[in-house]
Amino acid sequence: MNAFAQLDLFDGIPAKCPVKGCSSKLTPQELLAHLLMRHRPEDSMLEIGAEWHTVYDLDLAKLTPGCNHVVGVIAYAGSSDASRSRPIGPELQLVHHLPLILMLYVSPPASNLEQIYALYLVSPVASKKVSAHVSLLNGPGGREVRGLRCLRNFLDAPLQDSEELLHGNMDYLIYTATDIWEHCTTGDICKLQFKVVLHGEPNLFDTEDELLDEDSMWQATE
Repeated sequence: MNAFAQLDLFDGIPAKCPVKGCSSKLTPQELLAHLLMRHRPEDSMLEIGAEWHTVYDLDLAKLTPGCNHVVGVIAYAGSSDASRSRPIGPELQLVHHLPLILMLYVSPPASNLEQIYALYLVSPVASKKVSAHVSLLNGPGGREVRGLRCLRNFLDAPLQDSEELLHGNMDYLIYTATDIWEHCTTGDICKLQFKVVLHGEPNLFDTEDELLDEDSMWQATE
């Protein structure tokens, strides 16, 4: 079986909750709800603003094939007055922050089939208003290594001018095992480093632009 044929299956594979001391294992969408309902935001999320460069490290030896892994849990604030990345407090309000999980799936080894490492964003809504530039960094030099972007739903229309961007619940960024091993850090611990830069304005209910479009249509028919 082609590894890409499995892309519509692994978002049903559980991942371990990233909060220290919590042993829950849930599918990615269930995990997002779990983090919002069962844990304090300051224990599970990092507030990130628009255009901030955030780097996440993963220990390659701890990535289990055939499993989903949490790279980072984000409370995206858009272009607000926040001046630096910081743990957020209980005052998190979903009308001002868009919760996101950056997930990584590692395919199991198979004969005549190279392993894939698939990055994807989990969000309460599938929206084109917020996107993320995600890239694998090449060791100490920090050079960005581009992956292959794939739509999660073949019915979705291709997004224009966004070959390097991820959107919540809409697409994947694929790296091969060769990419991973060539560009991980060396030393006592082999680490993967992923850089994330978010763009756009969070709108959990995703309604404002739709209302504007409806108003424009009514004006056009009058």
